[in-house]
Amino acid sequence: MTKWFSGTAIAVLWTMALSGAAGAQELKGPEPAPVGQSLQKGEGVRIARDTLMQARALDSYQEPGWVADMVKAGKLPPVKDRLPAVPLVVDTSSVEGPGVYGGVLRHVSGARPQGWNWAAGNVLAWGGVEEIISQCLVRNAPVWMLTPENTEPLPQLATRWEWSEDGHALTMHLLKGAKWSDGQPFTADDVVFHWEDNMNDPGVAAWGRPAAYGEGTKLEKVDDATIRWVFTEAFPVTTLYQMGYQKMCPGPAHILKPLHPKYNKDATYQSYATALSPDKTPWVTMGPWTVTDYRPNQIMVMRRNPYFYEVDDKGNQLPYLDEVQYKLSTWEDRTIQTVAGSADYANLEDPSLYLESMRQAQKPDFPTKVIWGPRSIDWSVLPNYSTVCGVASDRDRAIRELNRNAEFRRIVSQGIDRQALGQSLVRGPFIIPFAGGLHPESDFGSPDMTVFYPYDLAGAKAALARMGFTDTDGDGIVNWPADKAAMGGRNLDINLAYSTLYPTDTSIAQSLVTMLREVGVNAVLQPNNTELVNLIDGCAWDWVVRRGDRYSQAPIMNLDYLAPVAANRPEWHRGTPEKPQELLPFETELVSLVRQIQREPDAGKRNALLRDFNRLQTENVYQIGLVSVPAALLIGKRLHNVPAGTPVLAYGWGEDGAMRERLFVPADQQGSVPELAPRTLPGVQ
Repeated sequence: MTKWFSGTAIAVLWTMALSGAAGAQELKGPEPAPVGQSLQKGEGVRIARDTLMQARALDSYQEPGWVADMVKAGKLPPVKDRLPAVPLVVDTSSVEGPGVYGGVLRHVSGARPQGWNWAAGNVLAWGGVEEIISQCLVRNAPVWMLTPENTEPLPQLATRWEWSEDGHALTMHLLKGAKWSDGQPFTADDVVFHWEDNMNDPGVAAWGRPAAYGEGTKLEKVDDATIRWVFTEAFPVTTLYQMGYQKMCPGPAHILKPLHPKYNKDATYQSYATALSPDKTPWVTMGPWTVTDYRPNQIMVMRRNPYFYEVDDKGNQLPYLDEVQYKLSTWEDRTIQTVAGSADYANLEDPSLYLESMRQAQKPDFPTKVIWGPRSIDWSVLPNYSTVCGVASDRDRAIRELNRNAEFRRIVSQGIDRQALGQSLVRGPFIIPFAGGLHPESDFGSPDMTVFYPYDLAGAKAALARMGFTDTDGDGIVNWPADKAAMGGRNLDINLAYSTLYPTDTSIAQSLVTMLREVGVNAVLQPNNTELVNLIDGCAWDWVVRRGDRYSQAPIMNLDYLAPVAANRPEWHRGTPEKPQELLPFETELVSLVRQIQREPDAGKRNALLRDFNRLQTENVYQIGLVSVPAALLIGKRLHNVPAGTPVLAYGWGEDGAMRERLFVPADQQGSVPELAPRTLPGVQ
């Protein structure tokens, strides 16, 4: 059942929003944003930051017996020599305690690895693969467990850091003596190469860009184990969150540098991006496991990294599990196999599977735990705002101009029956209408942070006619005004791209065609059998159906994804290195708010600014929000040390939020799932 909030202050806000929407008076004005019934049960782990993870030397270190046998045989250095001088120590008191070595974690992925050069923007296969392979300066996902007095990112490749007195410099201390999985040293050179020759090189499609760290930011090497950031602004504290997942995650420079066109006259940026194809195994990583076997469209096998830099609080080198298997199938199959007990982990994100999964969970022999979280997943239609990227014709130019019109975006938004759309996906208390933007069910959220425009088919059609769009040929689709030189008299056809990898995306796209046709807009479906990253990067699209997640649930970590503070962000308004975005007036305000958030050290004030940001973007229908749903974490009961209350998505995905290196399978249950490559290590004969 949906609850509705009201109040004098909120009513004033909505009245102000309505009065600011010039020319749209015939459309219904804002109403209270829907707020759904929570499905969460119980409380999660809460632990002090310095207890959960800290850099600390212990008296002694242990490893699996079969790995110790390799040391005795002279195939591997002793464990103390493979670890950093001061390793990261991970707490086990907040879970079930120290684990036992051995066993397998079985994943299913609906994506496929493009290659292992994540520094050049390759997709590694999603589903938790990225978090294993691409280790970063800091770690964000387990922050959900921390007590509120300190929710600063956790250490990862950087173990500690301190600000200068004037706040313009941040010195970071790296894992001294750490090694890549091939035994080569990890040093500041790896980090500097990533920053200078990947993130700062416009020819490399890196995941992160320097603009997200502030104008004029520089990175310096102090020594092999120390780097220093130099900022133009004082105390840009949120920049720390930008140094986590997918952003400041250096690859092995000793492998990548010889492939980079700056250092290899025979190389190109294309050859650099594609040089490390998925079949080149074992791949080199700093993570707890690394890929040792890849069979296209079948399976990917990861074995423990003997040089991994973490230990538990008893000195046992992590991870506990020897092997991780990724079956390469579909995202729907991931859930089906986890429910059936033939896989161990899934994020239950497909609403069409919710009811059946809940029914199965009532059975006493159900093999998985079901942990519901907040509504942290949504679907929106993203209109392409760019006037400088991917505009190849008069038609493209006309569509972009239309997308940049706030009245048109409201017309489209209010022509969509979100309630019906949600119930067509799954009945029950799961789905609520979503206005776009940030998620109210978050640690900064409140009902009044959203300007919500309700369904109004009649008003939408009338407003479209006021803009000059009428059906002049009687086919049910409105035509462009005659005075629109390049488009005059043509049907209003707008291409709607979506990914067929996700059944929900397909269902939503097909429903939108029907709903928008009632308004008079012809949405032309453009199915894609891959992820949409490459399509979006190319800018050659009108609209896309896009599933939102961590950017809107934990925006403090992803501020560069929310507003055009960099040339390649946000997805729906791209510029180029040569031509920055042509900002709309409200976008200029959004950028200003992002800059304030980046510089605000007080978490409470940051949260208030985030709410202001969301009111402004939803008032202007920056994205055309559709529906929002909760997600559940499904994890096999054979796995132990799953933190209580682990969310599917908070500061990162649940795969990393659960800290998989701590998971273990009791010895008497390990034989039920055999290892595919027992007693082997990457690169060790």
